[in-house]
Amino acid sequence: MKSLIGAGLILAAIGTAAPAFAQNNWNKPTEPFHIAGNIYYVGTEGLGAYLFTGPKGHVLLDGATPQGAPVIEANIAKLGFKLSDVKILLNSHAHFDHSGGLAQLKKD
Repeated sequence: MKSLIGAGLILAAIGTAAPAFAQNNWNKPTEPFHIAGNIYYVGTEGLGAYLFTGPKGHVLLDGATPQGAPVIEANIAKLGFKLSDVKILLNSHAHFDHSGGLAQLKKD
């Protein structure tokens, strides 16, 4: 019985360590880059955010986490674009790691 409890505790520890490790790079800065046409990657190392540019304004898809929002802002500027030219904020889905930074990006 003790070995079953011990094995269960080990499995529980392994199961919770992987998600925590996966989140370590969610807010880590990375260099932005051109994808194709008018599409640019402006996200963090671990979370994607995409800037679609146009003459009438830009569209930002996803906002990462609240802590990742400054990284997105900096990456937009590094590419030579202005955050104030982003006219539409889109969210791919309502998970915190995709929508958490949108309020800050809208405010800024």
